[in-house]
Amino acid sequence: MPAKTMLQLGTLLLVACGGFAVVAAEVSTSPPPTGQETSPQNSGTAAHSGTEKMAPGASSLTGPRAVLKQLGISDSMWEGLEDGRPLQPQERELLLRLLFHMRMFQPTDLEEWKQPPPDWNAVSSDLQAWRGKVLEVEGTATQWTEEPVPPELAERLGLEHYYSCRVVTDQDAEYLVYARDIPRAWKTMKQLREKTVVRGLFLKLVDTQPRPVPALVTARPGWFPDNLLGRLGMDCSLFDDVGLDTLPQRFVTPQAPSENGEEPLSDPLEKYRLTGKDRECFYQLLAAVGRAEPGQLLREAQAELARLGKSTFSVVPLFNDPVHQQGKLFVLYGTARRIEKVSVEDADIRKRFGIDHYYTIYLFTDDSQNYPIVFCVRYLPKGVVPGEGPGYAVNLAVAGFFMKTWAFRPQAALSPDAPRNAWQLAPLLIGREAVRLATEASSRRVATVTTILTGVVVVVVVLIGIIVWWFNRQDKKREEEIRQRLFSESSQNEVPRSDPASSGVQSTEPDNSNDSSP
Repeated sequence: MPAKTMLQLGTLLLVACGGFAVVAAEVSTSPPPTGQETSPQNSGTAAHSGTEKMAPGASSLTGPRAVLKQLGISDSMWEGLEDGRPLQPQERELLLRLLFHMRMFQPTDLEEWKQPPPDWNAVSSDLQAWRGKVLEVEGTATQWTEEPVPPELAERLGLEHYYSCRVVTDQDAEYLVYARDIPRAWKTMKQLREKTVVRGLFLKLVDTQPRPVPALVTARPGWFPDNLLGRLGMDCSLFDDVGLDTLPQRFVTPQAPSENGEEPLSDPLEKYRLTGKDRECFYQLLAAVGRAEPGQLLREAQAELARLGKSTFSVVPLFNDPVHQQGKLFVLYGTARRIEKVSVEDADIRKRFGIDHYYTIYLFTDDSQNYPIVFCVRYLPKGVVPGEGPGYAVNLAVAGFFMKTWAFRPQAALSPDAPRNAWQLAPLLIGREAVRLATEASSRRVATVTTILTGVVVVVVVLIGIIVWWFNRQDKKREEEIRQRLFSESSQNEVPRSDPASSGVQSTEPDNSNDSSP
């Protein structure tokens, strides 16, 4: 085989070995976040309190007017409303009763009943047909006013005050919104210009300057601030429904029944569980992060760290100051020692948000002092499956929004210092996905594979050198043999030169030996 061909073969071998080394290193390290979920085995346990049950709806009746009629708000009360005039005393009583009952309507009811507002000029002669319908209005809240409730009605309805808000749509249509409450953050703003979505019952056209405007009745306007959560479609007013503890603690023990078997009047675990009150906030957060692009939350959190001049977020505020962390974005790096898949059986959540499961990650960071931070995410990295136990450990980076302090039953392997019968408390954050990080074991595998492949490359290079040297030596020997053979053949074919004296041929030259000198 010619030496040139052997050199080409050696080059191909080196390139192939180098490419294999690169592929081995990439396989051993973590893949980039793709947002694709895995198909893990169902763990059969839920992240909160088992598989979550559907919250009961307000009613199976066909509309809000039918529900309210069962509660004593008759058709004649709607028909007694006068459009184009200020709110009359008897109309105010209807308003207060509507505000009292609005809290019973579930989000799924409002979602089913909502419809866009009509062209008010076109329906001005038939406003009765629109009273009590749920209209969805998107716009900007520009001002709010706290309105007192007359003492006789306040005691009967349990309302001391309510709120009236001005909302202007992008088409410059104005609405007057009566609400049982408004987002807590609005009350601290000196100048209000916040995006809102209102789902409210149409009451009447109220006389205002310079013209009458439609009045809607709602439990609370939605709030979509100009930040990442708001842009992802999260109603941040729902955070007002989530109770937070101002006293940092790690464990809480349920109150035992009394000696006569009576249950305690208050459950200290109530505010730490995922309850019907904060259920909507939890699932709207899961839906909002699902609208983010893969890796978007991680990039946004890292950009915030760069802006603050920090390399990592501390978990200390999440444990010790949860009140001031709600809704903030964090990215944490640590080891997941337990991951569960939670199936969502709630028909309304599946229908409204398309969420049929999520994953709960118990993450331990370098500064969490062996206490977990709990993330609920929509997707796991490729190759990561739920699990737990002494040998289960996955290094992850997870970005998410802090929601509340949450209680779960501790496991002896993860919480050896947990008091008996106590529930452990942990920060609960909601994120889109987890990103797998390279572990020490994978690094060692990469180093081992690299060392082996380096040895193989060295052996290949040495073998190629020996083969090239051997072929070169054989070529030189063959050239020497050919040279000697050619020389021998040329020597045998050469004619020898003859002596004239011995040839028997007479010389033709004259003999001048007898000539004399002159």
